Amino acid sequence: MWSCLQTRYQRGRGCVRHATIASTCALLAACGGSGEVLPGASEPSVEDASSDVLAALRAAYDSAVALADSVEALLRPVPLLTPAEEAALRTSNAAQLARARALGVHVPDSASLARLIQAGTLVQLPDSTRWWVVRELDHSLPYVVPDVVVLLERIGTRFQDALAAMGLPPYRIEVTSVLRTPEGQAALREGNVNAAQGTSTHEYGTTLDIAYESFAAPAVDGPAAAPADVDRLARGIRTLALERVAARKSRELQNVLGGVLRELQSDGLVLVTLERQQPVYHLTIARSLDRS
Repeated sequence: MWSCLQTRYQRGRGCVRHATIASTCALLAACGGSGEVLPGASEPSVEDASSDVLAALRAAYDSAVALADSVEALLRPVPLLTPAEEAALRTSNAAQLARARALGVHVPDSASLARLIQAGTLVQLPDSTRWWVVRELDHSLPYVVPDVVVLLERIGTRFQDALAAMGLPPYRIEVTSVLRTPEGQAALREGNVNAAQGTSTHEYGTTLDIAYESFAAPAVDGPAAAPADVDRLARGIRTLALERVAARKSRELQNVLGGVLRELQSDGLVLVTLERQQPVYHLTIARSLDRS
């Protein structure tokens, strides 16, 4: 039974946002967790089925549903962004481009990128930390000037502090676009009429986009429960629950994140543009940051 669960879960993980928590029950059913088998699913072997495994997964499901319900209840009274708050997050492209040119480095091609990475002028943005995740990037590369890493840590810390004050889990922000070479920017324009014409702030390693319609589940620390494979699936169920409720209440979470960004912008650390054609906050560092 476990091999069936693991295989089916891994196949579906890439589209986790479009699933429902109830689909976990269907997953268990297809793999022998109940008397029913999903249409089109082959009859699974239950030779390795364990009542302890099923009990653990059902407990994980019940816990995930309860957690999601709690998060949704806590987010329900959170107000949405007001027009005035949105207006405060509308810095001009010209202002961001001026800061990008002053604080970043232009990357004209792949050869230049390699040299800048070797020199330490640009650093790779980690794929996953306690504060953010980098989603699959199209037409951009995960490299930034070091100050951007510091900025992301501050955004993530303040965002999670704000969530904690509301009794919410430490959701992580999602980075959706980072460094683009001119070639990458040109390729983006071919498929996206809303892409910036001329030079983009994304060409300097100072700028990134973070989503406001989706938020990643908290990072999971600590040793796995035994057996480790079952623990992995149980954690996946919890991740699914948290990310699904975040998608449903994304406008409330957008407001929480927007408040953090307004504060950091007022502090002179970042310039922010709330985009509408793409559901992202477009950010450029506003000054050099203390990395201590």
